[in-house]
Amino acid sequence: MNQDPAAKDSHAGVEASLAKDEVEIVSLSSEGDGVGRLADGRVVFVRGSAPGDRVLLTAVEEGKRFVRAAVRERVRSSGDRVEARCSHFEACGGCQWQHIAYPAQLEAKQTIVRDALERIGRIALTELPEITPSSEPYAYRARARWVETEGGLGYRARGSRDVQSVDACPVLVPAAEQALKSRSAARAAEAEARGDGVRRRRSREWITTASGASIDDQAVISGPRTRGAPPSVEIEVAGLRLRVGNTSFVQANALLWDPLIEAVCEAALGSRGGDTASASPSFAELYCGIGFFTLPLVAAGARGVALESDRAALSHLAFNLRRAGLADRVEVLRGRAEERGDLAHRFAGVDFVLVDPPRTGLAAPVRRALIESGVERIVYLSCDPGTLARDLAELTAAGHRLVSLRLFDLFPQTSHVESLVVLEKR
Repeated sequence: MNQDPAAKDSHAGVEASLAKDEVEIVSLSSEGDGVGRLADGRVVFVRGSAPGDRVLLTAVEEGKRFVRAAVRERVRSSGDRVEARCSHFEACGGCQWQHIAYPAQLEAKQTIVRDALERIGRIALTELPEITPSSEPYAYRARARWVETEGGLGYRARGSRDVQSVDACPVLVPAAEQALKSRSAARAAEAEARGDGVRRRRSREWITTASGASIDDQAVISGPRTRGAPPSVEIEVAGLRLRVGNTSFVQANALLWDPLIEAVCEAALGSRGGDTASASPSFAELYCGIGFFTLPLVAAGARGVALESDRAALSHLAFNLRRAGLADRVEVLRGRAEERGDLAHRFAGVDFVLVDPPRTGLAAPVRRALIESGVERIVYLSCDPGTLARDLAELTAAGHRLVSLRLFDLFPQTSHVESLVVLEKR
């Protein structure tokens, strides 16, 4: 089909303007792109740019309200621009911000969350929210997923389903990076044994989980040919040992495991935690996984119910509770939160509800149950500012107020940020 001449002329006009008009990059988007504004008023998203850059651009995608573009020429470099540590950074989709100084990354994440709450959640903040940085901006990630194809082993390339082969990954903790190197070596040996690619293979995924961030920690790896139950590792958090299955969810930044648990327990229990003789705060927890937060809360004196849908995670949760001698303090429920009809009943009368949903946030039935139950305190851990803001808009409109907001940088070198919110009934 022939292109509309008007559209073609418009695109040519934009290209000509981008080629000669300098654009100032003023901020970073939640997807990781630099953000500027064109002469015609439209927002432009520029991959690989940094706030303070002045650039000439070439259009990649054009819309009525925005343009996505690539850098044709950098006229002036940002003072926050640094050298990327990874040789694969430009092509790999695992990181977006290795070219930006870490303090600037933290400020960008604070701004992204504040803007999302104001724009979507209709919640105005008087200042940027507090953020807890990772103690190291590299060598923090204890969990990773890789894709293996005929062309190599690595991560998805930026903006593509193709695989960017990597031979090292500086954001991984030592044990996880060693697992990457071991799998790469095994893949090379397999290719040599079969005649270096004579037989083509479909892509396959590998998951690795490390037990911690030190050089002495261990990592397990599993893939499509792993027989029996997926392997597991033992992690130590908040003075407790937890068994984590390699296919079960666990927070990826090993350097922030303890600070995150401490903050969640403080948000949930306040001054009531730790005195098991005089108080037993009651709770309901959704998306509890292997008990990453459940066990520390119960060890601090709380009692409640914990809901999870993943069979493997439930098995490890039960084991972790039994081993810690805490199984009698938690009623474990299996199922999908959005499909249960008794949530409002479960929430009614508890001291707090803890939710740690996936990036999609809370489903409408869960939001309704929280509102109908009249629960006094909601502790919400979110990995997506947009869906968090959407959920807070409904919860605050129904009578809860935002008491506290704290951020954790679980994924340095990326645009992802974790938000810990406390809501209380007005």
